[in-house]
Amino acid sequence: MSPMMDEMLVHEVVPRLRNVARTIPKIGHEDDEEIIQDCTLQAARMMDSAEKAGHPITAGNASYFAAKAARSGRRSYYTGRSDVMSPGCQIDGKARHEWLDDEIELEFGDTGTLHDVIAPPGYQGQEPDPAEEAARNLDWESFLAAHSPRHRIAILVLVEGGTMREAGKRCGLKDSAALVLKRRIAADLIEFFGEDVIRRLLDGVRPGWESDLRTVRDRHLSLVANGADGARIVER
Repeated sequence: MSPMMDEMLVHEVVPRLRNVARTIPKIGHEDDEEIIQDCTLQAARMMDSAEKAGHPITAGNASYFAAKAARSGRRSYYTGRSDVMSPGCQIDGKARHEWLDDEIELEFGDTGTLHDVIAPPGYQGQEPDPAEEAARNLDWESFLAAHSPRHRIAILVLVEGGTMREAGKRCGLKDSAALVLKRRIAADLIEFFGEDVIRRLLDGVRPGWESDLRTVRDRHLSLVANGADGARIVER
């Protein structure tokens, strides 16, 4: 887009979209900020297309049609209504998403959650977080690289399930020296990763983003239940 259109988008279109974002129906975990971002992208596409075609377009037109498209269920990443993940499909009532944590009745009168139904055999409720695992692996490699070969050998033996006595033998140490090495490794781990991280690993505490996501979801469901998302829109 031209600099003039850029200025119009930032200073005239976006403020209008902020004013109407609360009136646009939200699907799933969408919030006002996400709707504003999506509408801004749709408005930018309209403005760019109109400019290239030589058609005049005002900030009011761009914001109005972008908000209208979002209100009907269209999003910048998909405009069809046949995909069950499409907001438009859900607004039409053709699809309904169920939370995996919803309680359902299982066979033989037992109760559980949808997650229990689709969980793989042997699942113990401690599904790893990929983001945390990736970050932990990078930190782990840095931790090993910062220590001597003797430390690395002992650490790897312990990680594989071996005892400190076995680690000491691999390192050529007697039991007393192996015990000192074990204490040093423990102190280095706490200093490098921090007590909170070590405690989370030992206690199996779930990632912080999960509890935040549950809080946002519960708040959204509460608003829906109270009719906050059912406000009717008056077109100007």
